[in-house]
Amino acid sequence: MTPQVSSFISLQGVWVMVWMVALLGAAHQATGLFVDDQCAGVAGNRDIYQKVLWVCQDCSNIFRNHDVEVKCRKDCFYNSDFLWCVYASERHQDLEQFKRWISILRGARK
Repeated sequence: MTPQVSSFISLQGVWVMVWMVALLGAAHQATGLFVDDQCAGVAGNRDIYQKVLWVCQDCSNIFRNHDVEVKCRKDCFYNSDFLWCVYASERHQDLEQFKRWISILRGARK
């Protein structure tokens, strides 16, 4: 093969690979796959997960520190940092509901 034909074929192969990766990424997003390795009960409970996660995100925004959110989410929200964030975001009146939701998200592990 001539160098021009060879480079055209390799360039065409690169574009095919780029499109395949893009399509696979779009298909992954379209399926709604959601994985949180620390929360066994997330599947089917994404709405609950989002409500609990908002506490951590609010807390992170209050203190302008991303590490706060990471610590808050640790062990599927079953930690003292999450409790601290509940009080910091002035949602202590909802604490019992959050405990129930966390129990669901943890897959009923105590």
